[in-house]
Amino acid sequence: MEELIQLVDVLKKSYNQENFFKKGRKDSKEAKFISLISRGMCKSDKIAARELYNSSPNDFRYKMLKHRVKSKLYDLLLLYEYEDNEDNLVYRKEQHCQQILLKANILFRNQKFLLAAGLANKVVVISGQFSFTNQQILAYEIILASLAFTGKQSSYENQLAVYNDLLQKKFSERKAQSIYQSVRASIFKNIKSRKNTVESLKPKVYEVKKLWEMAGTYESFNSYYKLSMLYYELIGDFDKILQLTFYSENLLMNGSVNHYRFDSLYNKFILVYAHLRLKKYNSGLNYAKDFIRYFDEKSINWFSFQENFFLLAVHSKNYELAEVILFQVFNNSYIDKLSVSTKERWKIYQAYYLMLTQSYVNSSNLLNPFLLSLPEYSKDKQGFNVAILILQFIYYLQRKESEALLYRIESLKKYILAHLKENFSLRSKLFLKLLILIVTEDYDAESSRKKGKKLFQKLADTPIPGDAFAEIEIVPYEHLWEHILDTLQTHY
Repeated sequence: MEELIQLVDVLKKSYNQENFFKKGRKDSKEAKFISLISRGMCKSDKIAARELYNSSPNDFRYKMLKHRVKSKLYDLLLLYEYEDNEDNLVYRKEQHCQQILLKANILFRNQKFLLAAGLANKVVVISGQFSFTNQQILAYEIILASLAFTGKQSSYENQLAVYNDLLQKKFSERKAQSIYQSVRASIFKNIKSRKNTVESLKPKVYEVKKLWEMAGTYESFNSYYKLSMLYYELIGDFDKILQLTFYSENLLMNGSVNHYRFDSLYNKFILVYAHLRLKKYNSGLNYAKDFIRYFDEKSINWFSFQENFFLLAVHSKNYELAEVILFQVFNNSYIDKLSVSTKERWKIYQAYYLMLTQSYVNSSNLLNPFLLSLPEYSKDKQGFNVAILILQFIYYLQRKESEALLYRIESLKKYILAHLKENFSLRSKLFLKLLILIVTEDYDAESSRKKGKKLFQKLADTPIPGDAFAEIEIVPYEHLWEHILDTLQTHY
């Protein structure tokens, strides 16, 4: 059933329900089956068989229906049309090239060589414009075969030279892609494999850059770009990431990178992210304010960009701007389409804002989102667990609930022993120890500041590690510590 669900999910982007099957068959079993799947009412074969035949999945009628529907859905993929917008331009042009190549092959097999070559030449023009190496090669193969059968030796030799050059470029392009794909497959396995792979990445980045320089194709550049981003992020070199974003924009402007293919939105996103990690808050905010207009409010990319925008505002203590961003996000109707983990993240951001501004302190009716159980993230990356633990602690601190705080320090101690053993968790470990110190010093601001001085200095001297290993500091721990001391001074 999962196969059918995925097929319908793809096809309904191109077809409405009425166009799935021919007119006059809207009430057929096939149409009803498709309708049930598209409305999310068939999560299993058991449910589908009951709805359609009031029987079990072993019913012969259901099995035959499922086979027919699956075949028709796969056939409909051949007629799939991407939406006619700028985001899909490259996909539409690539699909167009493939459709022309299919027609050219049919003509060639029927010995209409001039017609076949004519169509293939159209593919050469389009694929050259959009840097489609694969389609260019296939087009030249049809052209060469057609010229061979029509006896045009001079033209054949000229086209053969171009074809051989393309093959060399394709070889370098494919090698660059293989290196990047191999690294990506190993990096995202688990933290241990990441750490082992990082050491060998630098020469691979250099090798892929050389392959891009040899090939000069978009895909070879893209492999270099993505591998470099991955490497620099893993080692925490955000200055190099920033340089790469500017370098890529320059390549784009001088025509060295195909402007149809290059993901300029991602480059803008990562440029702002690099400013955040480099603590270049003012320039990062300026870029964010300028770039937000390029992101569609109905897209996931808009919400992702707003996360960095929000964090820049919070890290620069521009809480008025942070409030504006939260308002925009939570009043965007498309927030309901985000994944559960992404919506949870925004709730945590909102909770941090409320904590920093103490908007909830005098309100007993406001739901406290960070008193909920910790959200489950991958075992491999702790995500926001520490962020939530900190929120819980500060919430109780601001409400002067000492019994709850005594319970929390035991939780913090256990969490440190169980999860914060690695060097890349040192900042989180140090900050949680500062929280424990507050309780042991009986909430005395001056005593906590004095006895926590060494821990705080060690925290300040400890750099934030590369993103692959880092806990998320929604608010810099240094800022939080000052906020907590102020809270002690005011409330205790």
